[in-house]
Amino acid sequence: MVESSVPIRFSIIDYLNALPLNMAFKDGIFGEEVTLHFDFPSQCADNLASNRCDVGLISSIEYQRIPNLLVAPHICIGAHREVRSVLILSKKPFAEIQTLALDRFSRSSAALVQVLFHLRVGRQPRYLTMSPEPSTMLAEADAALIIGDAALRPLPDDVEKIDLAAEWYAQTGLPFVFAFWTMRRHVNREKVTAMLMQAKQYGLPRIEQRMADIQARWPYPKDEITAYFRHNIHYDLGEAERESLTMFYRYAEEAGLIKHPRHPEWA
Repeated sequence: MVESSVPIRFSIIDYLNALPLNMAFKDGIFGEEVTLHFDFPSQCADNLASNRCDVGLISSIEYQRIPNLLVAPHICIGAHREVRSVLILSKKPFAEIQTLALDRFSRSSAALVQVLFHLRVGRQPRYLTMSPEPSTMLAEADAALIIGDAALRPLPDDVEKIDLAAEWYAQTGLPFVFAFWTMRRHVNREKVTAMLMQAKQYGLPRIEQRMADIQARWPYPKDEITAYFRHNIHYDLGEAERESLTMFYRYAEEAGLIKHPRHPEWA
């Protein structure tokens, strides 16, 4: 176990969708018990894999690629149906896409794209990995995967917008789990899990009262932010989410993205 005098190193996503989970950390309620590193989703996973952090909010697919992690129970970043912040922008119908530019900061969403092509089309397009700039991506490819804050900004009008969580629901009838908290085995799992639950309970009720600060950081209309948190993103990891993860990992194996998927080991 990590001694109480040694800060626990957290690697945290700083997208709008993670705000209810990281607001408590930003507000400093855990004081010197923690050190914080705000990163893109892909870097959070790399930080865990390289032992640069003890706890990370990572893409769900990365659990299958990083050994010896525990998953914090009851908390995720998920969507029941439409998520709005994980989109394919396409100049062609889905089945006709031949080239697709992937957001280089995404891994679960990139894996979900490949799973959906496996399920719906039975083949994969040619993938390019690029920075999340829609016009540049669409100049190079038939379609572009855009996630997080980039997907919530104004987007081109002359392309089809395919919501990946809605596509997953159409295929499975289940919510999709984009990310969850994981921790390395040497940490005090009870302490970390309690911190994460406290942070979740702290952040969600404060969204409305902190709207001015949120809009200063993410300049979207208030009603869009409110609707996003009420209707698109959810943070509870229950039985449906666990079933969805099992199915996602099985399809990811079929699509050749991972080998020998394992069930999450809960902290």
